[in-house]
Amino acid sequence: MLSVKKKVGRKTAWYQLDNAAKIYPPTASEKRAHVFCFSAIISEEVDPFSLREAVVKTLAHYPTFKTKLMRGHFWYYLEQNDKPVKVFKEEADYLNSIDYKENNDYLFQVLYIRNKITVKFFHALTDGTGGFNFFKSLLATYFVVIGKSVDTEGLIKPIDEPATAIEGEDSFIAYRNQSNEKKKKIFKPYHIIGKPFDYDGCGMITAKIDMKQLKLLSKSAGVTVTAYLAALYSFSVFNSFLKDRRINNKLVSVLIPCNLRKKYGGETQRNFTMFARFSYDYNNYESDMTVDKLAEICQQQMSEDLKTSNLDKMIDDNVKTEKNFLIKITPLPVKNLIMRLAYSKVGEVLQTVNLSNIGLTELPESITPYIKDVTFAIAPTFSCNHQVGVIGYNDNLYVTFTRAYVETELEKFFIRYLTSNGVHVEVSSNYWESQP
Repeated sequence: MLSVKKKVGRKTAWYQLDNAAKIYPPTASEKRAHVFCFSAIISEEVDPFSLREAVVKTLAHYPTFKTKLMRGHFWYYLEQNDKPVKVFKEEADYLNSIDYKENNDYLFQVLYIRNKITVKFFHALTDGTGGFNFFKSLLATYFVVIGKSVDTEGLIKPIDEPATAIEGEDSFIAYRNQSNEKKKKIFKPYHIIGKPFDYDGCGMITAKIDMKQLKLLSKSAGVTVTAYLAALYSFSVFNSFLKDRRINNKLVSVLIPCNLRKKYGGETQRNFTMFARFSYDYNNYESDMTVDKLAEICQQQMSEDLKTSNLDKMIDDNVKTEKNFLIKITPLPVKNLIMRLAYSKVGEVLQTVNLSNIGLTELPESITPYIKDVTFAIAPTFSCNHQVGVIGYNDNLYVTFTRAYVETELEKFFIRYLTSNGVHVEVSSNYWESQP
């Protein structure tokens, strides 16, 4: 919940980290940045001075973003940041950890290059939905600053609308329900083994997919687009790394984040996400297995995981852990060690890959003429070294693959499968595998 701490002579706004955010500061490292980003290709070259002005104006309406991370005796927390915000020219390896000293302690970073605007977020600040809300507001404000006529049309938070207390709430606490459901057992899956890059950065390939054609494929399988993509993603892992190979563990697990605002309500701009898992053991693979059949299994597993009773259980377990008296009084350095150890056992090690679908982007008609493409990307880590970010815009679905290794077989299989089934796909890449 939003809290205000009084100091002598002034008031300093501060916020407890939300329940999901607490795991990110102690487990972040150079090889686990816990960052994601949104990018837009616009119709003209970006003016960095106007962009910075737009960031300042946008921050005035997103107080939880105008913060820095602080260490308390028992927990990290966010405190109002009064330092000037900066914008940076995008570097080739931009999907890396934020340099907080260089960034004046802000937990998000604004980048530009030619006609591209990118905002990168540390996950302790917000989730994909909250980050994208900020990103949309920034784009609208930027176009106002450079003299465009903008009507937000109810699709973006009005540029002059002040923040509300509910936008800063910890929705995990607000919507917690006591649960006695039995905890689901999760087995450790296969992890992709590839040749790591011998320089900083990650490989990034974006597939721009015709939305209508993809929907026809998912509709013919009787599943959602997300379930279809997750099934194809799993099948691509199998065909690229497991098929015809002597590997004991062929369990492939795709983690699929779910925006809980759609399930419970609320307007928080902070983290409010839980997860479904699509797991399939390819030791049971038979030659007649198809993506359509996998998609049916995925749809069933997602429906089960996203039942309100199961989500209640996950939220309740997490909040119980946070509220545990012994954990609350444990000093932060000790707590950090405990959380790192716990994360190594029950964190991203329990997934093979991650697929996060933001959904269809609805932007006001007044600014769509100026925005050509919108993408969403997630930084890979050493224990989940391949991730996919999905976002829809202007009749296209943008699927961005990020990886921490050289090989591109997975992406090739995924894209060739779609094109062989009549789906138009345009491909772009940062060609990181060919960097010197």
